[in-house]
Amino acid sequence: MREGPWRITFDTNPDLCNLNCIMCEEHSIYREEKWNKKRMMNPALITQVIEETSRNGLEEVIPSTMGEPLLYPHFDRFLELSDEHDFKINLTTNGTFPDIGVERWGKKLLPRCSDIKISINGSKKKINEQIMRGIEHNKWISDIEKFIELRDGFGNGTTITFQVTYMKSNLDDLENILRLAMERGVDRFKGHQLWITWPELRSESLTEDTETRKKWNQKVDKLRNIADDNIKLDNVEKLSIEDKDNKLPEEYGCPFAGKEAWIAWNGRFNVCCAPDERRREFGDFGNVNERSFIDIWNSEKYQEFVKNAGKTPLCKKCNMRRPEEET
Repeated sequence: MREGPWRITFDTNPDLCNLNCIMCEEHSIYREEKWNKKRMMNPALITQVIEETSRNGLEEVIPSTMGEPLLYPHFDRFLELSDEHDFKINLTTNGTFPDIGVERWGKKLLPRCSDIKISINGSKKKINEQIMRGIEHNKWISDIEKFIELRDGFGNGTTITFQVTYMKSNLDDLENILRLAMERGVDRFKGHQLWITWPELRSESLTEDTETRKKWNQKVDKLRNIADDNIKLDNVEKLSIEDKDNKLPEEYGCPFAGKEAWIAWNGRFNVCCAPDERRREFGDFGNVNERSFIDIWNSEKYQEFVKNAGKTPLCKKCNMRRPEEET
C-alpha cells in the first residue's frame, strides 16, 4: 500500500451540471427529486487535503465527476494548487466548456492537465442527444475539434480521451465513435459498463443476460480490430458468459484500493467511484474535516478494506475491475 494516494478525486459540485444524461447518478432525467444545487465543496478543504497529500506522493487530482467540474465556481483554485504543488489535473468533462468557451478553457486547462476525458455516447446527433440530454451535438463536435487543435498547438503531452458508457442505445454505434476519435486525433477510447442507478436503465444494460453479453464480446473484437495500434483502448474487455452474478472474470482486480481516494463535497472519505449509495455499504471511514487524510488512509479500517478489495459481493459486481496487470 502506498504512503498516500497517487490520485484524489474531489466531488466538488455534485448538484451542478448543465446536462441531464440518462445514466447519471445525480442528474438523470429519471430522477424525480431534483437537487437544490446547495452541495458545494469549500475550497479551503481542497487546499488542506492537497497540501497534506502532496508530501505523500500525490501526482494527480480529478475535479468533480458527479457534476460538471467546469461549473464549480472555485475551479481556478485547482489550477493555482497545481502550479504550487506540481501535480497534474486529470479532467472528466461533458465537453460543453460552459460560461467562457472552448478557447479560454483550453488556455487554462492544457498547460496543467495530464489527460482530459470528454464524455461522448453517440457519433450521431440523434443517439448522443438522446443519451446526453441537453447537449447540442453539432456544436459539441465543433468545440472538440477546436479543443484538439489548441492541444496540438501546446504540444505538451496532454492526452485527450473519448469516454463512453456502454449501453444498448449506443452498442451499434461504438465502432463509429471509435472511428470519430481516431479521425479527430483523440489519444484514447475508454468506457465502462452501465451502472443501473435507476430502474428505467435496466433495459439498457449489456450485462443482464447471456445473449447481450455475447453481443458485447463480439463488439470488443470489432473495436480491437479497428483500433489496431492507432489509438489506445481502455476498459474494452470481454464479459463472462457463463457466470450471471459475476459480470467480470474472477481474476479481475480493483484498480483503486490503496492507490486512489475520493473526497465528497462535505469532506467524507470515500474508497471508490461506485454510486454513492452502493459505496456506503463499505461503511464510514471518516471525514477530512475532523481527521487528517493520512490518518484515515493509514487507519486499520481502510487497510482492511484494501486487503479485501475485489473480494466482497459488491466488488465482484463492480463494472470497474480490470485485469490484474492493468490495476
